[in-house]
Amino acid sequence: MSPKRRRQDRFREPEVNRYDDESNNPIGEDEDSGIPPEGDDDMVLSEDEIPVEQFLAPDNESEFVYPDKNVNFTGSWILIWIFKYQARFRLSDVAIDSLIKFFQQVLMDADQMRFKDFPSSLHTASSLLQIGKQSKTYAVCPSCNTLYNVTEVVAEEGFKCTHVEFPMKSKGKSCGMELTMQVPLTSGNKRRPKLLFPLPNLKIQINSLYQRPEFKQQLRKWTNRQIDNGMLADIYDGEIWKNFPDTSGVPYFTPETADSHLGIMINLDWFQPFDTSVYSCGAIYGVVCNLPRKIRFKKENILTLGLLPGPNEVKLHKINHYLSPIVDELLEFWNGVEIPAAGKNVRLVLICCSNDIPAARKLCGHISASVSCHRCYKRANSNGNKLNFGGFDDMDDWFVERDLEEHRRNAEDWRLCKSEEERKRHVSSTLVRWSELLRLPYFNLIRHLIVDPMHCLFLGIAQTIIKKLWIDGNKITKHDQEKMEKRAKTIKIPTDLGRIPNKIATGEGFSGFTADQWKTFILIYAIPLMWDLLAGPDRQILGNFVRACSLLVCRIINYNVLNEAHECLLKVAKLIEENYGPERITPNLHLCLHIADCCWDYGPLYSFWCFSFERMNGILGRLLCRLFNYLSLY
Repeated sequence: MSPKRRRQDRFREPEVNRYDDESNNPIGEDEDSGIPPEGDDDMVLSEDEIPVEQFLAPDNESEFVYPDKNVNFTGSWILIWIFKYQARFRLSDVAIDSLIKFFQQVLMDADQMRFKDFPSSLHTASSLLQIGKQSKTYAVCPSCNTLYNVTEVVAEEGFKCTHVEFPMKSKGKSCGMELTMQVPLTSGNKRRPKLLFPLPNLKIQINSLYQRPEFKQQLRKWTNRQIDNGMLADIYDGEIWKNFPDTSGVPYFTPETADSHLGIMINLDWFQPFDTSVYSCGAIYGVVCNLPRKIRFKKENILTLGLLPGPNEVKLHKINHYLSPIVDELLEFWNGVEIPAAGKNVRLVLICCSNDIPAARKLCGHISASVSCHRCYKRANSNGNKLNFGGFDDMDDWFVERDLEEHRRNAEDWRLCKSEEERKRHVSSTLVRWSELLRLPYFNLIRHLIVDPMHCLFLGIAQTIIKKLWIDGNKITKHDQEKMEKRAKTIKIPTDLGRIPNKIATGEGFSGFTADQWKTFILIYAIPLMWDLLAGPDRQILGNFVRACSLLVCRIINYNVLNEAHECLLKVAKLIEENYGPERITPNLHLCLHIADCCWDYGPLYSFWCFSFERMNGILGRLLCRLFNYLSLY
């Protein structure tokens, strides 16, 4: 039986009264909470009637129908081949339209009677195969990100945004941003929205997955696994999957409902679709966790929940406008949706958010990670103008899981704030803002928001230790880097472990290292390349960090492994504080202390880290870049 970790190293149940670090008042109940007295311009309403900012998506007028899977006409196999050819070689619609026209001419010359109904354009081919726009599209306000129906926006000349951010004030002003622009066409000008938000239909995507012959069988495979107690080999061995409650309190994931009760993990990230200009688009992906890990993250199994328009990343709580219609769909699936291809009612729940730190804070409404941890009660210390997370002597007081109900109350109170300044004071006091994900009755914005190991360990701590502490601190000189690069070239490793990091001495050192290269360097190269170049305390830092990473990346782990990895990461943080000062304890050095708990909940790192999502982002970014480059030629 595995030994339990020390009490200060494990989450404890939160106490009934949680007190603020800087006062003797409960958090959220401080007399100086930043809420000013009501002014003359405030509306006098009862508590139930107080209007708050709405993030509702407008009703979409397009009628939803599932595609008919029994489509059959002469030559349909030819069209299917053409569309598969387009997908395989990533060809444009213009090219495929020309190819279909060519096929139509050839087939008509071969047998006019047989192929008289063969389509003559991409549009008619898509209609015959029912490959339509399986998504809703909203017009977006470029200023406040409010969503509107496209038909309503383009119908009125000079349509302006009517969204009011603070409706509880009688003098609250609407946004007033114009939503349309005139686009010159050959036949004249046409009004079009400045920004569009395409929302792929989740029901269509789930229905398409069920149309695959082996899909149901793949969903049921997790029920036949043989794993010893205490071993974690996949997400199914974690506490979340085993104990996720249904509406009646019974387990949601059971062998009897393996092919109809789905659990998804989502990721939000931004990418650059252009090579020559700075333009950030966002994408919210989802994966079906019921699928085996070896196929779970394949691009054909990735769900696209939303594509966020640019040119800049969405600011803080404004992302709720985009989350609102996504949450509406998730609420439908919580109650159950009839999926024709499945032949039954299918339910779907969101069980995990896996993102980098900025995206995680936007999705779930937490304050910046530079100020406070979203999982425990640790707040940053102020050391001049720089915040840090140093101080481990009182770990027993703050290493406590945050109270979800307290978070929800504070988020609701954020909606009642009457000005931007009041909101800022509220967030500074409670560390919380509203998130539309709070509308999901089952979702825990604290526990279900994991700490991503890819960003935390390899893009975060590894860079901090090697570049900030040792290279910038002149512990590793330029000559040492050149020596390390020469040593690295003599080490032969299997090709499937990644490329050799051959840019160690380039630029300021370790220039342009990707997360995968940092992982390879830490796990394989770091100790043989650097050990004799470091002093005693730095060797301890490196040794403990490499040991922790080596344990955590195992495909199968157990509780003893997690305990040891946690102890090593804690030693790394304490050694850095002891030798370099508390100001060197970054948010990542604190967040890594929660990675073991994330593994307890979701299994090994491979089950939830962002590596697979990042690959999908790269595919989408390259695809759009090629498309825009192609269109620029015309």
